[in-house]
Amino acid sequence: MTKASRERDEKEPKRPPLVWRVLKVALVALATAAVGCGFLYALDLLRAEVRVSPGYVMTSDSLHLVTYPKWMTEAILSELDVGRLDPEFPYRFSLLDPGVCERIARAYERCLWVERVERIVKHDPRVDPERAPLEVFLKFRRPLAFVQGRDGFCLLDERGVRLPGVYAEPRLGAAKFLVVTGIPALPPEPGQAWSDPAVQAALKVADVVDARREAWRLATIDLSNYGGRRDPRDTEITLWTVNDTRIKWGKAPGPGAVILEEKTPEEKVAYLDYVYQFLHGQVDGHLLYIDVQNEAIRRRATTDVAAIRVRS
Repeated sequence: MTKASRERDEKEPKRPPLVWRVLKVALVALATAAVGCGFLYALDLLRAEVRVSPGYVMTSDSLHLVTYPKWMTEAILSELDVGRLDPEFPYRFSLLDPGVCERIARAYERCLWVERVERIVKHDPRVDPERAPLEVFLKFRRPLAFVQGRDGFCLLDERGVRLPGVYAEPRLGAAKFLVVTGIPALPPEPGQAWSDPAVQAALKVADVVDARREAWRLATIDLSNYGGRRDPRDTEITLWTVNDTRIKWGKAPGPGAVILEEKTPEEKVAYLDYVYQFLHGQVDGHLLYIDVQNEAIRRRATTDVAAIRVRS
């Protein structure tokens, strides 16, 4: 080795052995991991503390249903208790519990009064303390008509699904609905659709006249002659008013009525609108009947009088 090379080696700093370099890298990595774990642990502690803070803890009976239909009763509200729908749901829970909204939604979907859960909205109590922490938006089934049976009245929605309960009177709290009579078949179990053609025909009529039920003072839809089983020459469907004015509706909506060139349900409603306007609403109890298909009425009198044509 020359003198110049020796002088150059003496000037360059000596590198530590490889093992010390590896150990240094390992120590730095370990320290970084320790700091990271400490931070995550502190974050978990903070989350746990926030999770159990009073603003985030709720009870299962404090959920806020945003809207109610007019027919809602206290008895039905009691059926909407999440703890009753899901007995394993904790009475106390936190807004930050994982999957809490999904579990609440599944519970409400078990209720036969609920058609679907539209959404569940969380509100941070620190940001908006005036609002309920959990707001639940439900779409309820639409009760449309009672069907009179042997043991009482059962309630159907617009699709023919039977709603819970057997009622001594055709009333849901303060709400009134049309009553379907003349159905010999037994009703299905609650939550099941009643597929009987007579029932489905009655529901179609009930739906088309529902907006005018109170104005026309309608009470019942009589299906005792459905299919002409009593008298093939008489109307298949009869609507009765509160004071027993008979409205001869005609055939059930469907292909058979179209073939016979019956009025559509909408045309029948339009004709009845005309009759009520023509008689200034003096229909219920004043008329013996209205023959919708033949556009004729008969006034109620002590002596028999001929039917009067009232063309629309």
